[in-house]
Amino acid sequence: MSALPAPKPLAQFRARLAAYPEVVVLISFILVFLYFTINADNFLSLLSITNILTLASIKGVFVLGVAMLMISGEFDLSVGSTLAVAAYVFAILMEFGLIIGGNQVIPPGLGVLALIIALIISGILGWINGLIVVRSGIPSFIATLGTMLAFRGIARAMGNSELAKVSGNADVVRFTGEPPALFNLLNGDIDFINQMGDPAGGARFAILWFFILTVIIIIVMRFTRYGSWVYATGGNRDAATAQGVRVNSVIITNFIITGVLAGLAGVIQFASRPAIDPARGEGWELIAVAACVIGGIWLQGGFGTIVGAVLGILLLQMVEQGLILNGTDIQFFQIAVGFILILSVISNTYLSRQ
Repeated sequence: MSALPAPKPLAQFRARLAAYPEVVVLISFILVFLYFTINADNFLSLLSITNILTLASIKGVFVLGVAMLMISGEFDLSVGSTLAVAAYVFAILMEFGLIIGGNQVIPPGLGVLALIIALIISGILGWINGLIVVRSGIPSFIATLGTMLAFRGIARAMGNSELAKVSGNADVVRFTGEPPALFNLLNGDIDFINQMGDPAGGARFAILWFFILTVIIIIVMRFTRYGSWVYATGGNRDAATAQGVRVNSVIITNFIITGVLAGLAGVIQFASRPAIDPARGEGWELIAVAACVIGGIWLQGGFGTIVGAVLGILLLQMVEQGLILNGTDIQFFQIAVGFILILSVISNTYLSRQ
């Protein structure tokens, strides 16, 4: 006997959800928000809400790059390590400058120059990822698993350098000078918001940068030719190539963008906590992938939205904050993320059959 067709109203509802994958995570977001509003003390306080937004924004900066990459059908598991390398480069240049052959090539404390160099290096790390994937044909999941370990090794080597030892604590580089205006611009307190509540909030400029970058990338993905190329690359590479899309260039470019945004996230975080150790960003790559999948981006690529990924990282950060306020052991956060991720994959698989 042949299977009975799905009832028409259910089939229509499924089709609408498939067309707007971010609706599923939005519903989940609302339900989780309501749960913690009822069950977690002070969840709706200004301090709690601004903490969620600030922490989600720092992670969200590179989630945007990971989202673009996943839509094009690739993964980058090295973003956490790239973040650490960029933060180390920025910290060392700010504290010690650049010394070559005993000569001070770049004096310490040049914030804008240090930022540019850190982003260039993180972009180069992304470019290396892209070249490995495109030239070797190795699946990006495996390729970036290797570079994740390699880049983390670079971060550890920088932490064990003579400059790090001079700072007085093995593996850790601190900026000990007067924080420059750049630090406040990158991730300083937003005082007019923080003073609205008692206790004061924890809003920082990371929220603003995350918002600006989100708007820019949404515009790129929805209204530009490059955005169409990204979706085409993830959807059907042979068809995209036949239509003149330079698939390899799109992949490499997305890896570079992901690397730069990971580096920017590392610098933004350092600006508010001016110390860096080799474990910085460890495990964040999995949080980024989870946020994208929860937000409705398909693992096989070609489908999903930046809005969904943004809602995904906000949802995960809200879960972490809610568990902390409930007095729950933070280890349960990983359990919660695991279950949410599994349910999201099941949901995405079901909708992808539409």
